[in-house]
Amino acid sequence: MVEFPEVNGYEFIAAVVGKPIAHSLSPLIHNTAFRQEKLNWSYHAVEVSQNEASECITAVREKNIRGLSVTMPLKEAVIPYLDGLTETASKLNAVNCVFWDGGDLIGDNTDGDGFVNALKLQLNEPLNGKTVAIIGAGGAARSIINSLGDNPVKEIIVVNRSNPKAEKAAYLGGPNARVGSYGDLTACDIVVNSTPLGMAGTSEEAMLPVPVEFLSSTQTVIDLVYNPIETELLRQAKGLGARTFSGLGMLIHQALLQFLLWTGLNTSIEGIESVVSDAVGR
Repeated sequence: MVEFPEVNGYEFIAAVVGKPIAHSLSPLIHNTAFRQEKLNWSYHAVEVSQNEASECITAVREKNIRGLSVTMPLKEAVIPYLDGLTETASKLNAVNCVFWDGGDLIGDNTDGDGFVNALKLQLNEPLNGKTVAIIGAGGAARSIINSLGDNPVKEIIVVNRSNPKAEKAAYLGGPNARVGSYGDLTACDIVVNSTPLGMAGTSEEAMLPVPVEFLSSTQTVIDLVYNPIETELLRQAKGLGARTFSGLGMLIHQALLQFLLWTGLNTSIEGIESVVSDAVGR
Protein backbone atom coordinates (compact mmCIF):
# COMPACT_ATOMS: atom_id res chain seq x y z
CA MET A 1 0.00 0.00 0.00
CA VAL A 2 1.39 3.42 -1.00
CA GLU A 3 1.41 5.83 1.96
CA PHE A 4 2.38 9.47 1.45
CA PRO A 5 2.81 11.56 4.62
CA GLU A 6 0.11 13.96 5.70
CA VAL A 7 0.74 17.70 5.34
CA ASN A 8 0.92 18.24 9.12
CA GLY A 9 1.44 21.98 9.06
CA TYR A 10 3.37 22.07 5.80
CA GLU A 11 1.95 23.90 2.80
CA PHE A 12 2.95 21.18 0.33
CA ILE A 13 4.42 17.68 0.29
CA ALA A 14 6.90 16.35 -2.29
CA ALA A 15 8.50 12.91 -2.41
CA VAL A 16 10.81 10.46 -4.12
CA VAL A 17 9.31 7.07 -4.96
CA GLY A 18 11.02 3.79 -5.80
CA LYS A 19 12.31 0.58 -4.24
CA PRO A 20 14.71 0.40 -2.48
CA ILE A 21 14.56 4.03 -1.40
CA ALA A 22 16.00 4.34 2.11
CA HIS A 23 19.47 5.22 0.73
CA SER A 24 18.20 8.14 -1.36
CA LEU A 25 19.88 11.54 -0.92
CA SER A 26 16.93 13.30 -2.55
CA PRO A 27 15.23 14.22 0.77
CA LEU A 28 18.46 15.84 1.97
CA ILE A 29 18.87 17.80 -1.28
CA HIS A 30 15.29 19.03 -1.59
CA ASN A 31 14.67 19.77 2.08
CA THR A 32 17.89 21.82 2.09
CA ALA A 33 16.62 23.70 -0.98
CA PHE A 34 13.23 24.30 0.66
CA ARG A 35 14.95 25.74 3.73
CA GLN A 36 17.19 27.95 1.58
CA GLU A 37 14.16 29.43 -0.16
CA LYS A 38 12.14 29.59 3.07
CA LEU A 39 9.37 27.45 1.57
CA ASN A 40 6.93 25.64 3.82
CA TRP A 41 7.42 22.37 1.92
CA SER A 42 8.46 18.92 3.13
CA TYR A 43 10.07 16.15 1.08
CA HIS A 44 10.01 12.44 1.89
CA ALA A 45 11.19 9.04 0.62
CA VAL A 46 8.26 6.68 -0.04
CA GLU A 47 8.85 3.03 -0.93
CA VAL A 48 6.80 2.04 -3.97
CA SER A 49 7.21 -1.22 -5.91
CA GLN A 50 6.74 -1.54 -9.66
CA ASN A 51 3.31 -3.15 -9.33
CA GLU A 52 2.16 -0.20 -7.20
CA ALA A 53 2.78 2.41 -9.94
CA SER A 54 -0.92 2.99 -10.66
CA GLU A 55 -1.78 3.25 -6.95
CA CYS A 56 1.11 5.68 -6.48
CA ILE A 57 -0.06 8.14 -9.15
CA THR A 58 -3.65 7.88 -7.91
CA ALA A 59 -2.42 8.82 -4.42
CA VAL A 60 -0.43 11.77 -5.87
CA ARG A 61 -3.67 13.09 -7.37
CA GLU A 62 -5.83 12.44 -4.31
CA LYS A 63 -3.36 13.88 -1.79
CA ASN A 64 -2.24 16.75 -4.04
CA ILE A 65 1.42 15.80 -3.82
CA ARG A 66 3.08 18.82 -5.46
CA GLY A 67 6.33 17.25 -6.63
CA LEU A 68 7.43 13.71 -7.35
CA SER A 69 10.91 12.34 -8.02
CA VAL A 70 10.88 8.90 -9.62
CA THR A 71 13.63 6.29 -9.40
CA MET A 72 13.99 2.58 -10.14
CA PRO A 73 11.94 0.52 -10.80
CA LEU A 74 9.27 3.12 -11.64
CA LYS A 75 10.82 5.27 -14.38
CA GLU A 76 8.82 3.51 -17.08
CA ALA A 77 6.10 1.98 -14.92
CA VAL A 78 4.44 5.32 -14.02
CA ILE A 79 4.17 6.54 -17.62
CA PRO A 80 0.75 4.97 -18.50
CA TYR A 81 -0.85 6.73 -15.51
CA LEU A 82 0.30 10.28 -16.30
CA ASP A 83 -1.53 12.85 -18.41
CA GLY A 84 1.44 13.63 -20.62
CA LEU A 85 5.21 13.62 -21.09
CA THR A 86 7.73 16.27 -22.02
CA GLU A 87 9.58 15.77 -25.29
CA THR A 88 12.66 14.54 -23.40
CA ALA A 89 10.77 11.98 -21.31
CA SER A 90 8.93 10.76 -24.38
CA LYS A 91 12.16 10.33 -26.34
CA LEU A 92 13.84 8.44 -23.48
CA ASN A 93 10.66 6.57 -22.48
CA ALA A 94 11.71 7.22 -18.89
CA VAL A 95 10.51 9.64 -16.21
CA ASN A 96 12.50 10.82 -13.20
CA CYS A 97 10.21 13.68 -12.23
CA VAL A 98 6.48 14.43 -12.20
CA PHE A 99 5.05 17.95 -12.01
CA TRP A 100 1.67 19.62 -12.23
CA ASP A 101 0.79 21.64 -15.33
CA GLY A 102 -2.54 23.12 -14.34
CA GLY A 103 -4.64 20.06 -13.53
CA ASP A 104 -2.45 17.63 -15.46
CA LEU A 105 0.37 15.44 -14.18
CA ILE A 106 3.32 15.60 -16.58
CA GLY A 107 6.39 13.36 -16.61
CA ASP A 108 9.84 14.78 -17.34
CA ASN A 109 13.43 13.53 -17.27
CA THR A 110 16.01 15.96 -15.86
CA ASP A 111 18.98 13.55 -15.66
CA GLY A 112 20.71 14.49 -18.91
CA ASP A 113 20.26 18.24 -18.59
CA GLY A 114 21.37 17.98 -14.96
CA PHE A 115 24.58 16.30 -16.09
CA VAL A 116 25.24 18.93 -18.78
CA ASN A 117 24.56 21.80 -16.35
CA ALA A 118 26.97 20.29 -13.81
CA LEU A 119 29.60 19.67 -16.47
CA LYS A 120 29.51 23.24 -17.78
CA LEU A 121 29.91 24.57 -14.25
CA GLN A 122 32.74 22.16 -13.43
CA LEU A 123 34.66 22.82 -16.64
CA ASN A 124 34.05 26.58 -16.51
CA GLU A 125 34.32 26.58 -20.30
CA PRO A 126 32.01 25.84 -23.25
CA LEU A 127 31.43 22.34 -24.57
CA ASN A 128 32.05 23.53 -28.12
CA GLY A 129 34.36 21.18 -29.99
CA LYS A 130 34.72 18.68 -27.12
CA THR A 131 34.81 14.94 -27.79
CA VAL A 132 32.94 13.05 -25.08
CA ALA A 133 33.09 9.30 -24.40
CA ILE A 134 30.29 7.63 -22.47
CA ILE A 135 31.08 4.25 -20.89
CA GLY A 136 27.84 2.27 -20.68
CA ALA A 137 24.49 2.47 -22.44
CA GLY A 138 21.90 2.22 -19.66
CA GLY A 139 19.31 4.77 -18.57
CA ALA A 140 21.76 7.35 -17.21
CA ALA A 141 23.94 7.08 -20.32
CA ARG A 142 20.97 7.48 -22.64
CA SER A 143 19.75 10.61 -20.88
CA ILE A 144 23.24 12.15 -20.99
CA ILE A 145 23.75 11.28 -24.67
CA ASN A 146 20.37 12.80 -25.52
CA SER A 147 21.23 16.08 -23.78
CA LEU A 148 24.78 16.22 -25.16
CA GLY A 149 23.25 15.89 -28.62
CA ASP A 150 21.58 19.27 -28.06
CA ASN A 151 24.95 20.88 -27.36
CA PRO A 152 27.74 21.84 -29.77
CA VAL A 153 30.08 18.97 -28.87
CA LYS A 154 32.31 17.67 -31.64
CA GLU A 155 31.60 13.99 -31.09
CA ILE A 156 29.89 11.60 -28.68
CA ILE A 157 31.39 8.12 -28.51
CA VAL A 158 29.46 5.31 -26.78
CA VAL A 159 31.49 2.39 -25.45
CA ASN A 160 29.51 -0.59 -24.18
CA ARG A 161 29.85 -4.37 -24.01
CA SER A 162 26.62 -4.83 -25.98
CA ASN A 163 26.93 -3.28 -29.43
CA PRO A 164 23.16 -3.21 -30.23
CA LYS A 165 22.46 -1.42 -26.95
CA ALA A 166 25.28 1.04 -27.67
CA GLU A 167 23.85 1.74 -31.13
CA LYS A 168 20.42 2.54 -29.68
CA ALA A 169 21.99 4.87 -27.13
CA ALA A 170 24.19 6.59 -29.73
CA TYR A 171 21.14 7.22 -31.93
CA LEU A 172 19.83 9.59 -29.24
CA GLY A 173 22.90 11.81 -29.67
CA GLY A 174 22.18 12.65 -33.29
CA PRO A 175 24.63 12.76 -36.21
CA ASN A 176 27.69 13.49 -34.06
CA ALA A 177 27.27 10.33 -31.96
CA ARG A 178 28.66 6.89 -32.75
CA VAL A 179 29.59 3.57 -31.18
CA GLY A 180 33.28 3.20 -30.34
CA SER A 181 35.78 1.12 -28.40
CA TYR A 182 38.37 1.62 -25.66
CA GLY A 183 40.87 2.60 -28.32
CA ASP A 184 38.81 5.71 -29.11
CA LEU A 185 39.15 7.04 -25.57
CA THR A 186 42.68 8.33 -25.94
CA ALA A 187 41.48 11.07 -28.31
CA CYS A 188 38.57 12.15 -26.07
CA ASP A 189 38.49 15.33 -24.01
CA ILE A 190 35.94 13.99 -21.52
CA VAL A 191 35.38 10.39 -20.36
CA VAL A 192 32.21 9.56 -18.39
CA ASN A 193 31.55 6.31 -16.54
CA SER A 194 27.80 5.68 -16.41
CA THR A 195 28.10 2.07 -15.19
CA PRO A 196 27.81 1.00 -11.52
CA LEU A 197 31.39 -0.34 -11.47
CA GLY A 198 33.21 1.19 -8.51
CA MET A 199 30.20 1.62 -6.23
CA ALA A 200 30.91 1.27 -2.52
CA GLY A 201 29.63 -1.79 -0.73
CA THR A 202 29.45 -3.95 -3.85
CA SER A 203 31.67 -6.72 -5.19
CA GLU A 204 32.59 -4.34 -8.03
CA GLU A 205 33.92 -1.54 -5.80
CA ALA A 206 37.55 -2.06 -6.85
CA MET A 207 36.76 -2.64 -10.52
CA LEU A 208 37.53 -0.20 -13.32
CA PRO A 209 34.98 0.43 -16.11
CA VAL A 210 37.85 1.26 -18.50
CA PRO A 211 41.52 0.18 -18.50
CA VAL A 212 43.55 3.08 -17.13
CA GLU A 213 46.02 2.90 -20.03
CA PHE A 214 43.37 4.50 -22.24
CA LEU A 215 43.25 7.60 -20.02
CA SER A 216 45.65 10.55 -19.90
CA SER A 217 46.56 13.70 -17.99
CA THR A 218 44.88 15.94 -20.58
CA GLN A 219 41.40 14.53 -19.97
CA THR A 220 38.48 15.24 -17.69
CA VAL A 221 37.20 11.99 -16.14
CA ILE A 222 33.75 11.87 -14.55
CA ASP A 223 32.27 8.94 -12.62
CA LEU A 224 28.51 9.03 -12.10
CA VAL A 225 29.08 6.83 -9.05
CA TYR A 226 29.21 9.19 -6.05
CA ASN A 227 29.65 6.71 -3.22
CA PRO A 228 32.56 6.74 -2.66
CA ILE A 229 33.14 10.30 -3.85
CA GLU A 230 36.52 9.19 -5.17
CA THR A 231 36.08 5.85 -6.92
CA GLU A 232 38.98 3.67 -8.00
CA LEU A 233 38.56 5.08 -11.52
CA LEU A 234 38.85 8.66 -10.29
CA ARG A 235 41.76 7.81 -8.00
CA GLN A 236 43.76 6.30 -10.84
CA ALA A 237 42.78 9.05 -13.31
CA LYS A 238 43.84 11.69 -10.78
CA GLY A 239 47.14 9.83 -10.40
CA LEU A 240 47.70 10.37 -14.12
CA GLY A 241 47.08 14.10 -13.69
CA ALA A 242 43.57 14.11 -15.16
CA ARG A 243 40.88 16.46 -13.88
CA THR A 244 38.21 14.39 -12.08
CA PHE A 245 34.63 14.85 -10.88
CA SER A 246 32.20 12.56 -9.04
CA GLY A 247 28.53 11.99 -9.83
CA LEU A 248 27.40 14.37 -7.08
CA GLY A 249 27.25 17.23 -9.58
CA MET A 250 24.72 15.46 -11.78
CA LEU A 251 22.74 14.25 -8.75
CA ILE A 252 22.35 17.78 -7.41
CA HIS A 253 21.74 19.53 -10.72
CA GLN A 254 19.04 17.11 -11.87
CA ALA A 255 17.33 17.70 -8.53
CA LEU A 256 17.56 21.49 -8.93
CA LEU A 257 15.80 21.22 -12.30
CA GLN A 258 13.01 19.30 -10.57
CA PHE A 259 12.87 21.92 -7.84
CA LEU A 260 12.44 24.60 -10.53
CA LEU A 261 9.59 22.67 -12.17
CA TRP A 262 7.74 22.34 -8.87
CA THR A 263 8.32 25.77 -7.35
CA GLY A 264 9.30 28.07 -10.23
CA LEU A 265 12.45 28.99 -8.29
CA ASN A 266 16.16 28.64 -8.96
CA THR A 267 18.10 28.05 -5.78
CA SER A 268 21.78 28.34 -4.90
CA ILE A 269 23.82 25.17 -5.28
CA GLU A 270 26.60 26.06 -2.83
CA GLY A 271 24.79 25.25 0.40
CA ILE A 272 23.35 22.05 -1.05
CA GLU A 273 26.75 20.84 -2.30
CA SER A 274 28.37 21.16 1.10
CA VAL A 275 25.52 19.40 2.93
CA VAL A 276 25.42 16.49 0.46
CA SER A 277 29.21 16.12 0.30
CA ASP A 278 29.35 15.92 4.10
CA ALA A 279 26.60 13.29 4.14
CA VAL A 280 28.31 11.10 1.52
CA GLY A 281 31.65 11.56 3.27
CA ARG A 282 30.18 10.21 6.49
